[in-house]
Order: sequence, then structure tokens, then C-alpha cells
Amino acid sequence: MASVQKRGNSSFLLVVETGYGPTGERIKRTKTVKAEGIREARKLLAEFQTEVESGEYISPQKMTLEAFVTDWRAKYARKELAPLTLKNYDLHLKNHILPKFGHMRMDQIKPLHIVSFLDELSKPGARKDGQGELLSSGTIEYIYRVIKSLFNRAMDWQMLKKHPMEGIKKPKVVQMEMQYYDENEAQLAIVALYKEPLMWRLFCTGALVPF
Repeated sequence: MASVQKRGNSSFLLVVETGYGPTGERIKRTKTVKAEGIREARKLLAEFQTEVESGEYISPQKMTLEAFVTDWRAKYARKELAPLTLKNYDLHLKNHILPKFGHMRMDQIKPLHIVSFLDELSKPGARKDGQGELLSSGTIEYIYRVIKSLFNRAMDWQMLKKHPMEGIKKPKVVQMEMQYYDENEAQLAIVALYKEPLMWRLFCTGALVPF
């Protein structure tokens, strides 16, 4: 048996009964969703009932971040994110976020966990691509945005009562100072380029021209 109950503006409670417990009480699975109207809510109810009856549904209170990411990727990311953006998200999820938080329940990840994690990212050894020891400040800021995006979606889906990143400031991005050739260095570079193939000569001299 399944039912839908209106809770507020665009908010509905989905209820699916799965039988009786050992003492005769009804076992219910519930989920609060946002919908434009009763028709959309009933469609979501049908999807929810299928999840429950197939054993795929996991109570939000027990869902790990890794399980949530699987849902997030299938139900949101593949439809809403550009392919390159999703590729970058997946890279940081695989290398940094899931190894740290994947095993934790969503509701157990607290602000201090995230603050400590961001601090660890600024220390030697955080980089995982073999290109050095330190992550750039821009990469750390990007990882922060990935985590926040995940929890934004969890809040939209009403899986959490409070956003764990509320009050956590975005890491500062340190802009690297650009260095340029002076006139003598530029002349030496051009002379050296005439010893190189024409393709590289054109490529590099074009890069030396100021915009």
C-alpha cells in the first residue's frame, strides 16, 4: 500500500507500507519530496514504491556519502552537469572526497570534519596525480565547491535537517604572480627559436606578442 500526503507548499510526504513487524505493527518507509502538484507527487510516489519494493531504497538517516553520490550521479549530475564538469567532479570525488568521507553517513558529517579536511588538503602529500606534493589553492577551492554542491542537493532533497557547510568560508585562491621576459630575454628566446622547427617557431613567437 502506498499513499501521498500534502505537507505544505510544493511539499508532499510519500508513504509506502512493506508489511508487518514481529509485533504486528505496520512497517512504513517515508520520504518527503518537492513537487509542483499532486500529479507529479504521485509519479514520485510510484518511483519511490519501486525503489522500496526492489530493495534499492536506503533510508536517508543511514545513507553513506558514497551511496548518496551514486544517487546524485544518476538522478542529477548526468542530466544537469556538462560532461567536462562531471568529469572534474568525479576526479576529485575519487581522489579526495570519497576516500575521506565515503564510508560516513550523511548526517554524521559535521562542519569540523570538513574544516579539518580542507586544512589537510593544503599540506604536503595531498596531491594524488604524481605531479608534486602540494595542491594549488585553486584546486582546494574547487574541491570545496564539489562538496558544497553535493550537500546543496541533499538539502534540496530534504535528506538533511542542517547544511554541514553552513558557516564554512570558501578557501582563498592565491593568484600566482605572472613573470614575463624582459627585452633582452625575449631577443635571446627568438634567436634560439630559429634553431627549432618552423611549427614551434611560429607557435612560440606568437605567444611572445602582447595583446
